Amino acid sequence: MIPPTTHDYTDRAWGHDYVIHSVHDDGLKLDASGWGEGVKTGDFMLLQNGNTSTRYQVATISYLPDPRDMWRAELGFAPREEEG
Repeated sequence: MIPPTTHDYTDRAWGHDYVIHSVHDDGLKLDASGWGEGVKTGDFMLLQNGNTSTRYQVATISYLPDPRDMWRAELGFAPREEEG
């Protein structure tokens, strides 16, 4: 089994960006779309949250046919584990 990849979307740029369409359960779930290749179900995404970032896990994702790197996804809050 391939371990999940973490995609850092805190540095938003042309071709590597996202939009949050709706927020559910006080931010525990998001409906979003964005641009960038290689994001898969089970992967993690770091999204900008003020001066910090918040980690979400991709619950579902589908890519559009045009442009091919545009996706629509459901994301679930996935806090990072404390190191120590």
